[in-house]
Amino acid sequence: MRLLALGALIGLVVAGFGILRHSPEGSPLPEDALARVNDTLISRDIYERTIARLPGSVGNDLDTDMLQNLIDDELLVQRGIELGMMSSDLAVRQAVIDSLVASITAEADTADPTDAELQAYLLSNADRFSYVSEISIEAWQSDKESAAQTLIEKLRAGDGDAASDDISPMSDLPSGLIPIGVAADYVGPGIASTSATMPEGSSAVFARRGRWLVIRLLEKKMSAATDLGAMRNRVLIDFRRNLADETLRSYVQGLRERASITVDRR
Repeated sequence: MRLLALGALIGLVVAGFGILRHSPEGSPLPEDALARVNDTLISRDIYERTIARLPGSVGNDLDTDMLQNLIDDELLVQRGIELGMMSSDLAVRQAVIDSLVASITAEADTADPTDAELQAYLLSNADRFSYVSEISIEAWQSDKESAAQTLIEKLRAGDGDAASDDISPMSDLPSGLIPIGVAADYVGPGIASTSATMPEGSSAVFARRGRWLVIRLLEKKMSAATDLGAMRNRVLIDFRRNLADETLRSYVQGLRERASITVDRR
């Protein structure tokens, strides 16, 4: 029963949360309604939306089996509510919440802003699209993994004496902040990119071309992206996500303003 009620709740909420209307039992059936289940109406609109989701659905004839399924679903929903599942069953509650949130944010999820709107959004949210443009690193190289691991242990222990016959510093590596691309010329693109994600002051061992490299990240510089053309899809996704968040916050705030809420402050 619990699983059936959960499935019915999910199905009806997804089909159109809040669309079902109520009508007193015994009153005439409205013209746009196909059935009444207790005091809840199943409208032609709900029926047509359900039919439209079915693959290969054609024709305008009433599918009595589908209507009976909708009636059965509504009976399960009502029984689930009678049993208190809407308030006590966490799976049911979460299904309703998820479906309602999806319906509230549906418009935001398909928003199609202009390039000018996206460019303005990009510039006003520069921190969301920042990236590491330059890094300052130290590098050592060795033919022995054991030597690289020993050096890592020294660096992490704060031992400033990194001298060893088995591992040597990469002396031609430029000091100070350098572009990621320049660092890649010395240590390889993969190692340079990974180094940029490390916390400042941290160290790591990398294998490259049969040798072992120890990299210590001293500093990194963040830059803001301003070129929409290079990252339009990423900006669009973030724009829609932010719009959905704002829409949901506004909706919930409206519910709060209409509700009576008491909180225990003890």
